[in-house]
Amino acid sequence: MFATRSPDRPNPIGLHRVTVLAVDGPRLRVSGLEAIDGTPVLDVKPVLPGRSER
Repeated sequence: MFATRSPDRPNPIGLHRVTVLAVDGPRLRVSGLEAIDGTPVLDVKPVLPGRSER
């Protein structure tokens, strides 16, 4: 369920479009994320062409 793009996910909190600046092993450096430092990221997906931001 959490790996889907469904708008009916149980908890859509933290859905943000970001720009990936760097990848260092399991760590991502991003800009545009509205979260407190150290907040875990549960899932990362590419933006698909034609999809509107929710």
